Amino acid sequence: MKLACIDIGGTTVKSLFVEAQKGAPLSSYKWEGYGFAPTCAAQGFEAIKRSVLLSIESVLARCSCDAIAVATAGTVDWDSGKVVFATEALPGFSGFDLRGFLKAEFDMPVRVINDATAAAVAEHYNGDHIDSDEAVLTIGTGLGAAVVAADRLDATGVTDIKLGHVTYVPGGHRCKCGKLGCLEQYVSATAMRRDCANSDLDAVFADKATYGAQIDAFEEALCFAVRKASEYAPYIVIGGGVTEIARWWDDFTKKLGPVFADRIKKASLGNRAGALGAAYAALNGSFERQ
Repeated sequence: MKLACIDIGGTTVKSLFVEAQKGAPLSSYKWEGYGFAPTCAAQGFEAIKRSVLLSIESVLARCSCDAIAVATAGTVDWDSGKVVFATEALPGFSGFDLRGFLKAEFDMPVRVINDATAAAVAEHYNGDHIDSDEAVLTIGTGLGAAVVAADRLDATGVTDIKLGHVTYVPGGHRCKCGKLGCLEQYVSATAMRRDCANSDLDAVFADKATYGAQIDAFEEALCFAVRKASEYAPYIVIGGGVTEIARWWDDFTKKLGPVFADRIKKASLGNRAGALGAAYAALNGSFERQ
């Protein structure tokens, strides 16, 4: 089957063409045309929809497809593909029937899941612990976290644990969800850019002399996130754009301690994980109304 896959985040919409068969291992998937487009969230709901449509059209212009697979930020009802809740990172998405909208636009099957869930599905089914429950954290615009159960790919087996909105600093920075002190305000690319007043995170993590306090605070907050995630699953994968900056990883794992030495690893699929996970779920997941 040929799929047009997109991953809608607060900053970019990623797109990918995937060719794969139901039941095939994720490692066998053929993909091409990985692209980025700005989400245009600051311009509002209609601008985001235009960006999403253009991203899908860019894939369809390259290859004919049988279906569309979508990963999106926000709380998504697994069985219907409706966005139940989204923060102001995606204004207008709360209550949005994203699957229905795309099905009407393109007249082909569409499946929609949460972006953290999609990344978790991809890393889990591409990894070493398929027979165990696994939590996957994604560090990007925010902090996503989902758990994939070992034995089922359905609404009961894939859980968005919303770790990014656990209170980490009472009365701390205001989150886009409206609360104060959410964990993603301390573990995310957005948080690091804010705290360092520098948008170049490669330069930030390379300069501990200048940004040592901010890097230490980021690593401590991530240690907290990992310990919370371990309450849900024995194995933990950490992905997202920040993990591709390798300089901080060794210091972080030392802070985390030896108890997690054989239970934690970096994600292997990079920024493609969301789109690939959406494809894998679309082909192999069990949905009631999608």
